[in-house]
Amino acid sequence: MSRATYTWLDKQASLKRFYAQLQKENDVVQVTVTNHTKDIRKVCLWGAIACTPLTDPMFINEEGTKSVVVDKQPQELVYNVVTDLFYVVNQLGDSVSVVNPSGELVTTIDLFQGNSQTDDGSGVGERRTTNPTTLRVPGSVSPVALAVNTSTNSVEYGVVAIACSVSNEVVFINQDFSILRREAVGNRPVDIVYNPVDQCYYTANLVSGTISKICINRRVNNLPLVPGARTLGVDTDSGDLYIHNIVDGAINVYDLQGNQKGSVGSVVADIVSFQFHPVTKNMYMVLNNSNSVSILDTLRFGAITKLSVGKNPVAIAYNPHNGLMYVGNRGDQTFSRISPKHQVIDTIKTESFGLGLAISSKEEIIGVSNSTDDTVSISGLQSGPTVTVNEEYYEDREDFQHNPAMVGHVKLVASGEDRINALQITEKSVTGTEICKTISLSNSQSPQNFANVSEVFDFDGNLIDGHVTWCFKINPFQQVTFLIYYNQIEMYNLLPEKSRISTGVQMSKGIPVSWLDNPKDEPPNVTTY
Repeated sequence: MSRATYTWLDKQASLKRFYAQLQKENDVVQVTVTNHTKDIRKVCLWGAIACTPLTDPMFINEEGTKSVVVDKQPQELVYNVVTDLFYVVNQLGDSVSVVNPSGELVTTIDLFQGNSQTDDGSGVGERRTTNPTTLRVPGSVSPVALAVNTSTNSVEYGVVAIACSVSNEVVFINQDFSILRREAVGNRPVDIVYNPVDQCYYTANLVSGTISKICINRRVNNLPLVPGARTLGVDTDSGDLYIHNIVDGAINVYDLQGNQKGSVGSVVADIVSFQFHPVTKNMYMVLNNSNSVSILDTLRFGAITKLSVGKNPVAIAYNPHNGLMYVGNRGDQTFSRISPKHQVIDTIKTESFGLGLAISSKEEIIGVSNSTDDTVSISGLQSGPTVTVNEEYYEDREDFQHNPAMVGHVKLVASGEDRINALQITEKSVTGTEICKTISLSNSQSPQNFANVSEVFDFDGNLIDGHVTWCFKINPFQQVTFLIYYNQIEMYNLLPEKSRISTGVQMSKGIPVSWLDNPKDEPPNVTTY
């Protein structure tokens, strides 16, 4: 055996014996600090009496994009102002994924539960009953479109309705992510909109050629047959319904009573999308095959102008923060932004855009879905934490404030190759005097299993209490874990046998039994002081 190998083994054996004794004689607490930013951050631990913040600032706003993996084959996407969350339907996952504006998956709602066989396709079916014996096959529910109840005076404000194209139903999701109810509709519903004027939902049923109208307390069957009904749009001022069918490409307009008011004409497009502009009172119509957007007059139903946008536009959304329309171009992964003056003002690059597009009305946050990689991407000015610490840390800090800990040893484990070079310990007295010392960690490196580890033996005699603060600098996107071995000092053991009750410590070692026997509203006998 070589001398170097022998020396290494000897050190490992010594370290093992050291930790065995250390764990026998000490308690241990773990503190994990994570830097979520691309900058070096100063972090301060402990310092409970001075309320020293973990870092400054704790939160920052940054422009960026974050993608999260959802269920299989995400399609359309909507934003719900009530919950401040994005909802996306997963066609082959038979589910709805809920994502917050920070790009984090909140929950996934299973739509298969309670599924049953389809009705006769008339579009006026009863509510579905559960069938627990139904064999689960991926895509047997097949959610493809969704809409949100946006009426503030509605009892179902914030409820999300899901059009399921194989189970031929609409599933309603409550604000707590539970399934509120199910409604049977026509055969193969492929689109759904919410009309705030009559507070009803409309579905386009492709195979049966029907339009199902669902209101909270009633079902309506006064709508015309529209063979090949594919896409719906709603004028949120008048309540007029725009219906595109794929049989002859016609786009006709109907009023709330189901009477045809006019026709936009016929188009040649695989995908048509509608969006009403609440300021200009125009209907915007996206045609993917022609790479264009037509702006329609909602009184004459004719096109005011036609604008060229990017390649293969498949979605459109209104941004209430700047009054612009955003057209999602799948072919070149861009957004074309259109001003209220009917001009394409610019084209901006996006990432991972497939079909769904929604914009938050609270913050200027844009959400897109992509079925190619099963993701939802959230972009915009987002508020996020700069540095976080494990939840147990704050409980430990409060505990050490009242019952100080004598530190025996500290072990640091850092992610990545960058090291924590120094630890500054500051103790502030009640008079405001500060005693500061720095412990260098440059000589404490002790790699173990190829990890970035530092064994710090210079903590003899150091306390952790409310007056002491540990500060260090953490590198970008780094995580540092402190393992602190300590002996805790129980303060009531240090009090004299005849402590005054005014100390506030009711469990002190020397409080006479006679004190505890006294009524609460009577002072103790003077002889017991």
